[in-house]
Amino acid sequence: MTAGLSMLALLAPIAGPAAAAPHSHPHRHHRRVHAVRHRRHHARSARAGACPGAGLTAAAGNLSAVRAAVLCLVNAQRTTRGLPALGEDARLDRSAQGWSATMVGTGLFTHGSDFASRISAVGYDWSAAAENIATGFPTPAAVVAAWMSSTGHCRNILSPAYSAIGIGIVAAPVRGFASGAATWTEDFALPMGRSAPSGRQGPANGCPY
Repeated sequence: MTAGLSMLALLAPIAGPAAAAPHSHPHRHHRRVHAVRHRRHHARSARAGACPGAGLTAAAGNLSAVRAAVLCLVNAQRTTRGLPALGEDARLDRSAQGWSATMVGTGLFTHGSDFASRISAVGYDWSAAAENIATGFPTPAAVVAAWMSSTGHCRNILSPAYSAIGIGIVAAPVRGFASGAATWTEDFALPMGRSAPSGRQGPANGCPY
């Protein structure tokens, strides 16, 4: 890919036990991969400005601040539309961080064969889960704006089904897919035995923004 081309991909929401067979239901384990050109999102700059660190370029020394900014931006997208904020979960952070590192290390921009097994492997017993990934976006504001401008990614962010999020960032691109910026993973989940925190489908149905 040429320099300046950034990539997004999503894993569509899945529901049910982690042992469910792939493709056992038409709405489970179905992947849709999207490649989009990075675009500037001036209309969202005011919202991004409310989150400290939203404009930071991801670097090895500031990843905690960058992760906090992503969480703030995602929750701003939710709460301004009447959805409850997501809670950051350390186990989901480990899952997401490990996957960002794996993509950069292997040079493969993918969700892998079974992303939900990664969530189970960190000890998170889930009933519903989804994942967004991206590479080539330099800042929290840039990557969240790009996800929000893509229907499937936006629906994951605004889904009323999830209560928790994990965020993984590596300050390097997946070579061959992007250059000069960071690689990002968001893992969304609802714990087993918990009810969805909201029934508001309207915000997700309005995607993209």
